[in-house]
Amino acid sequence: MDKSIKQQVKDLLERRDDIRLLELCENDRHFWRELQFCLYDIDERIRWPAIEVVAKFMQRWWQIIERKEKVRVYIRNLFWSIKDESGGIGWSSSQTIAEIIVNIPELLDPYGSMMIAHAFEEPPLIKGGLWGIGRLGKRITEAVDFFQAKVLAAFRIDDAETLCLAVWAMGEAGFKPALPYIEKLSGRKEHGRIYIKGDFHEKSLGEWAKEAIVKISK
Repeated sequence: MDKSIKQQVKDLLERRDDIRLLELCENDRHFWRELQFCLYDIDERIRWPAIEVVAKFMQRWWQIIERKEKVRVYIRNLFWSIKDESGGIGWSSSQTIAEIIVNIPELLDPYGSMMIAHAFEEPPLIKGGLWGIGRLGKRITEAVDFFQAKVLAAFRIDDAETLCLAVWAMGEAGFKPALPYIEKLSGRKEHGRIYIKGDFHEKSLGEWAKEAIVKISK
């Protein structure tokens, strides 16, 4: 008996078989729909690869002139899922938008700054917004500066995971105004895990902070 589409998608995500999954999504909308559901899977081994594959699929669409508008519509839907009016929180929307921009740099303006504006409106979305900033790095420094007050307010959240993401993101963006906040955290021992380019990295908050200080000070 054939595996269900849901199970096939999850198996391919776990195996990181992006090529096969992209082909299936291209040829059968049911696979594409199931892949989108995986953006909200509680299992990080499914959710993060799903974010990456969705972005690659949007990149495929972008290369076809007639589908460029479909990419923009999809991104707008991700933004809609973030808003209260949508009826639910788009837990992975900010991360997915950032990953799409990495794959399609032309979309940095306006969607990079829009990602920050939306993500820092609701406390549950701040981690996703910080990860998005870190993923986009110095490409988004100007937008971070524009929303400086909102972004730096994340350092007032006494949660190790949030603070680890904040110092890492500011380091990747090379955001100098964050230095005083990061320096205060260089002695903290709590650990935080961050997904970076296909793998999970775990370090103490102090270690994340020291690395960020070096990157910003260069």
